[in-house]
Amino acid sequence: MTEHEFKTKILNNSMVYGTLVTSVSPGFFKAALNVGYDFVFLDMEHITYDDNNLSWMCHAFKAAGVVPIVRILAPDPFLASKAIDLGASGIIAPYVETVEEVEKLVGAVKYKPLKGKKLASIMEGREPISDKVKSKLEADNSDRILLLNIESPEGVANMDSFLTYKGVDGIIIGPHDLSYSYDMPDDFNNNQYLNLLKKIIQRTRAAGRSAGCHTGFANSVGIQKQCINYGANIVLHGADVIFFVEKASSDLTELKKQTNDLST
Repeated sequence: MTEHEFKTKILNNSMVYGTLVTSVSPGFFKAALNVGYDFVFLDMEHITYDDNNLSWMCHAFKAAGVVPIVRILAPDPFLASKAIDLGASGIIAPYVETVEEVEKLVGAVKYKPLKGKKLASIMEGREPISDKVKSKLEADNSDRILLLNIESPEGVANMDSFLTYKGVDGIIIGPHDLSYSYDMPDDFNNNQYLNLLKKIIQRTRAAGRSAGCHTGFANSVGIQKQCINYGANIVLHGADVIFFVEKASSDLTELKKQTNDLST
């Protein structure tokens, strides 16, 4: 899948499927291609790969037809621009809470390489943009994706304003931080929490944007299915390390049962 195909799918309400990749092993890259993902989630907020690793992963997955979406460390336009330079097809900005953050992120992702006062003046309508520059910006940036992490009450309160920006392609719920922010730490099956997920997803979809939830914890297929039922069309499920632990633990338990060695 190309960047253009991915962008077209999410704009047309089609489903896309991906997972968090933490391994920088070339061998894992090859294995991951056999799963059938549309995109991979590469997380610079919590994972410790460096710029070189991130860049080769972005370019390798992109060349193999799997779209690389990078979560940057903070909702910072300069970090967004850097991730794009390293090869990201799309940006996830964490813990977005203000309109000012969104405006700067849209500028960095959809108006690159314009920056500073020039960019602000154009985005605020105080300065016209020439047809030549507009055409070039659209050619260079039209397939880039900008997704916002909603992870706090402030983000939820302001999300309708975020969705008025043409450059925002969708919202991804950060379930762990969101649960803490609403005094339901990791209580992912709590009905109040599930209703909150439903509210965010349905408001986002009603605004004509894509929505999803990263279920980055074990045994989360059920919650991911509920998010799909609520209207999510971006399925960002699990992580390589989670799948390893789940499968390895299950197999080890089975083997210990075979040898009656469940004491350890």
